[in-house]
Parts: sequence; structure tokens; C-alpha cells
Amino acid sequence: MGNEARTPPTIVRGGTYAAMALHVTFAAGTYVIGKPAAAHFGDPAALTLARSLLASVLCLALTGWAVPVPKFSGREWLEIAGLGLLLVPLNQYLFLRGLRTTVPSHAALIYAMTPAGVMLLIAALERRRPPAAWLVGVTLALGGVVLVLEPWRDEEALRAVREGDFCILLGLVIWVVYTVWVKRLTRTADPRTVTVWTLVLGTAMLVPFAGSSLLATDFDAIPRQAWGGLLWLAAITSTAMMLLWNGMLRRLEPVQVAVCANAQPAATAALAASLSAAGWLQGEQHLGLAYWGGTALVVAGVVLVQFRGAPR
Repeated sequence: MGNEARTPPTIVRGGTYAAMALHVTFAAGTYVIGKPAAAHFGDPAALTLARSLLASVLCLALTGWAVPVPKFSGREWLEIAGLGLLLVPLNQYLFLRGLRTTVPSHAALIYAMTPAGVMLLIAALERRRPPAAWLVGVTLALGGVVLVLEPWRDEEALRAVREGDFCILLGLVIWVVYTVWVKRLTRTADPRTVTVWTLVLGTAMLVPFAGSSLLATDFDAIPRQAWGGLLWLAAITSTAMMLLWNGMLRRLEPVQVAVCANAQPAATAALAASLSAAGWLQGEQHLGLAYWGGTALVVAGVVLVQFRGAPR
């Protein structure tokens, strides 16, 4: 071995923890600040395209100096296209469609199940039987979500929230698949370049389906808070958070990165309560005993899955 300088492990760990904390903060803002955009922008497909177009322009502006120029093989370009399909037309659309009718705290709680979903998918891909503790943990987490959804209450407002929650849940499944897949690709490809071109190709795939809807949007009717939410979704969620996520995936295993999701429900609830009290966020935020009880079950179940270790 030569005498080349190495980054001390403590610095690497410190940088990773800082990236995780920043990701949690950005995620809380995504659920809360993105809500007015989802609620007032009109068609969720138009909002998804507007978000991804702005993010693509920003990411392409970074290419060549902050982001390396792509040098993918033919096979890697096909994988990038597949990841783009998962990320933009599927995950981002389902997220924004769900956020339109649900509340930020519910979306954060559902995404808190990311680590459990990642571990179960990896176990399935490796054809390993999950331990009994995993099944218990997933059952607890799902029970927590059911508690938050309150299916025993038949109210029109809650039915709309549940419909949004179901879209968020479908988006979570897509996100889990994306996370496991992109981890494998970032072993050989630069995560920054993967992030940029996944977003660009995914946006290109959405244009034929959402372009006319975006052109027909009445932009004068969109309130200022919704514009702020769109800018946050494009610059922070689709650009900064994705760069952080894929960068962490190069250093850590998917389930380690997904730990970020554990802290999102509490952070999102605190931000939602604060902005609701200030009058910035409108409507009932559903932060009662059912939400906190469900949150406790979800986090306990996810932690049980994570700390049980690898399947045997």
C-alpha cells in the first residue's frame, strides 16, 4: 500500500450523520411545504411534470462542474431509464396525488416504513426467509398505519385522506424498489450522475402524458404558497435530497440509509403543527392520539426489523 491520505473513519461517520440529519429536515419540509402545491396546483400530473422539469434544468446546470459528465455503458443507460420510470412518472406522481388529499404527517408516517420495506425486498431477492421478529415488526408497523387511518370512522373528510394515504403507500412500494436498485448501480457509477440522468430521463418519459395538462394549467389561479411548494419540491426534494440519498447509498447499505425515515414522522408533525398555528398550513392536521399511537407502533415495528439483523 502507498502513503496516500485516507479520510479518518470518524470524519466519514460525522459527515454521514450530518447528511442524514439534513435529509430528515428536508423531508419534513417536503411533506409540509409541498402540501399547498399538491392541493392548489390542479392536476397532480401537471405538478409532477413542472417539478421534474425545474429540477432537471437545475441538475443539468450542475453537470460538468459539480456533477460529472455521464460515462455510462449501454446496460447502465437502460438501468437509468428504468430508474427514471420508477422515480418520476410513478413515485413522484403517486406522492403528489396522495399529498393532495392526505395530510403531511400521514405521508411522513407511511414513508417511515421504508427501512422495513427495503429489508424485506432484499431478503426476497436473496431468497432468504425473514426471521419471525421481522414479521412481528412489519405487523406492528402496519397496525400503526391502520390506527392512523381510523377505518372505523366513516366520515367524508377521512375517506379523502385515506384515498391519499393509499396513493402514498403505493408510492412507497415504488420507492423501496428504487432504493434497492439504485444501490446496486451506484457501486460502479457516480451517484451524482445517476441522480441527474435518472431525473432527466424520467421527466422525458412523463412529457407525453402530462405535457398537455401542464400547458392547460391556469397559472394565475395558483397561490403564492403553492409556488413556494413547487420550488421546494424541485430544488430541495428532487435535487438536493436525491443527491444526498444516492450519495449515502454509495457509502452505506440501503437499510442504513433508510433509517432517515424513522425520524420523519415526529419532525413533520412538529413542523406541520407550527405552520398550522401560524396560519400557513390550512385544514385539520389529524395530530391526535390516533396519530401518535400509530406513530409509536410504526417506529417500534421498523426498529424491531432493523435491529434484528440480517435474515438467516
